[in-house]
Amino acid sequence: MKILHIITDFSAIGGAEVMLCKLIKSLPAEEHHIISLMHINYEIFKDTLKCCDSNIALEWNSLNTLKVIFKLREIIEQLNPDIIQGWMYHANALTSLSIIGLKQKPKVVWGIHHSLASPKDESISTKIALGLSKVLSKQPDAIVYCAYSSKQQHSDFGFRNANQQVIVNGVFLNKFQPNIALHQPTVIGFAGRYHKAKGYPYLFKAMGLLKNKNIIFKIAGGGASLDNPEVKALFERYQLDHKKVQLLDQISEMPAFYQSIDAFLMTSITEGFPNVLVEAMASGLPCISTDVGDAKYIVQDLGAIVPPRNAQALADAILAYVAKSNAEKIALKQATRQRIEQNFCIEKISEQYKAVWSI
Repeated sequence: MKILHIITDFSAIGGAEVMLCKLIKSLPAEEHHIISLMHINYEIFKDTLKCCDSNIALEWNSLNTLKVIFKLREIIEQLNPDIIQGWMYHANALTSLSIIGLKQKPKVVWGIHHSLASPKDESISTKIALGLSKVLSKQPDAIVYCAYSSKQQHSDFGFRNANQQVIVNGVFLNKFQPNIALHQPTVIGFAGRYHKAKGYPYLFKAMGLLKNKNIIFKIAGGGASLDNPEVKALFERYQLDHKKVQLLDQISEMPAFYQSIDAFLMTSITEGFPNVLVEAMASGLPCISTDVGDAKYIVQDLGAIVPPRNAQALADAILAYVAKSNAEKIALKQATRQRIEQNFCIEKISEQYKAVWSI
């Protein structure tokens, strides 16, 4: 099968980019081609690009949109793929515009990897792409959403298509291995860049409520450092102890990070499909998460789901986990790994994509 992946940008690591890489690597028997409307980072994605038969960046900006649409149309005609898999709003919309009037149209599947909890808060560019996508949403052969919450949000917004499906993001199980050892004192981990959506104020307030408990917190993510004035202000506001709250900033080895903690904490105020929960659970970690996006669907009863923006609820859930017996904690580790094996391994996810492409 000849698959043309069209993505808005392929120059930085994000949820859609990571899933695209996983999908290509998990389907080595297929012929893959990548078009990035904007740019390609050949260093970050070199392993994925090696698995592809071709790749091109069209250097799109708002001023050359028509030129890019016609270039896209020309490439599609020359390549004649069996399927076009879109990734992100702009790529979906421009792909659909580029094939209007083609005598031999390939199958087109849109990929939506975005939460639409608050459309009014999106950037102007995204609002334009959303409006165009709403108008064009009946055109593709299928729309694939990475989260059940996202599918509902886009349906409410006005997306209409006869074949709308959810295919969640998957993980390579061999990358994440569970560790049944428990740490003393208990270590709670958090991973997320410093951003409003990640709920850092509630994370720090919860740690402040627990600062006198025998718990260690490990906080990873770009900007999670005292070099960040806002993080430093939060750290000082709650008078936290450097020994009990370890700020790790950006880390490159997430599997090792998961091995170093006992449970995982997510304090986000908005999410679509939080990949980090799947990775943590694949590592045998019970998760304490806010009720955002598909968190409840992922975690189910193998952790705790609390309301967003509620530091006390986060603290109470952490204490409830710490109070469990070692036997209960080990059983939870085993059950979380089993749930990921059964529902989120990349092999099963890639087969679901192939099924959609074969319709």
